[in-house]
Amino acid sequence: MRRRAYDAELTRANIITAARGLFANKGYTATSIDEICAVTGYSKGSLYYHFKSKEDLFVQLAEEAFLHSWEAWDERSSSYETTIDKLYAYADYFVDTLEKPLNKAGEDFIAKVGLESEVGQKFLAILMGYLARFETLVAEGVSSGEFRHENPKELAYILMSYYSGLSDSYRMMDKAAMKQLYRNATRLILEGLANPDHEVKR
Repeated sequence: MRRRAYDAELTRANIITAARGLFANKGYTATSIDEICAVTGYSKGSLYYHFKSKEDLFVQLAEEAFLHSWEAWDERSSSYETTIDKLYAYADYFVDTLEKPLNKAGEDFIAKVGLESEVGQKFLAILMGYLARFETLVAEGVSSGEFRHENPKELAYILMSYYSGLSDSYRMMDKAAMKQLYRNATRLILEGLANPDHEVKR
């Protein structure tokens, strides 16, 4: 029984790995179930045993990717004491994540299925979960007195939109220049967020 469970988990992991590579290289729409089966060597029946559809496969893949992304962020951010330092570090981290090839596949996925669809709503829920984690970071700054007393959810939306909007410049400069751009952008927004009564020790 244990062996069967292990084999099932291995099959699922192999499908996820193969699909991730195909989606990253070809995009969501251009990747077919037949190609995923060809790369893994598994039958369609085996694939559909683990995933209801290509859409379901992509959503589960995205969920794992976001989970791993936050685990990596948690590890990176643990060495910073203040929320201000964490926000600067997050700006660097955000630039690093811009290189992830699945980002483009995610845009392709949303364009194909639409946010109003059932799978679109599932994907949106994953994005909202990511935003909620970022909101926790912002709430720390408000709670510690580093930031003005504002609504953390609104601030999280503003900051994430700010960073996302800057990502349009990604193809115009190298990573070092992008990181400097994001650091400057973070400094400017922190000047507006800063609590004048809070003494920052740096």
